Amino acid sequence: MTMSRLLRSAAVVAALCLAGAACSSTTAPSEANSGITPLVFTTQTYAGTLQVDGRGFYAILVSQAGPVSLTLAAVQAPGGAALTTPVGIGLGIPAGTGCTRFVSQTTAPGLAAQLTTTVNPGTYCAAVFDAGNLTGAVNFAMRIRYP
Repeated sequence: MTMSRLLRSAAVVAALCLAGAACSSTTAPSEANSGITPLVFTTQTYAGTLQVDGRGFYAILVSQAGPVSLTLAAVQAPGGAALTTPVGIGLGIPAGTGCTRFVSQTTAPGLAAQLTTTVNPGTYCAAVFDAGNLTGAVNFAMRIRYP
């Protein structure tokens, strides 16, 4: 091996060692030092009866910017039988006696959140509405989780 090749190899090894040492820090900032305020979530249930072509909403106060999730947990016939009929859910801004939705979707009931969106602090409304699938009144339960 020539001397210049040997010096280049040594320089590469030295650079790799320095880079590895610079990247191998194992100290993570503590939560107290991070400047990040941990989110504290509130979970509420909105339940009621939804009529054909009907709609309803539940107002929430979001205290910190973060994700709001809606879970349509149940849709039932008036007698209590579980249904898989899709209905609409959404998030919006309360307007008089209604809810002006800025995000919505049609979904069947399930165990996991079907709609999640990030919002700033403020007053919002979680909405449920007939998306054109109802042939009679149904009972529903929706879980709302927000910071």
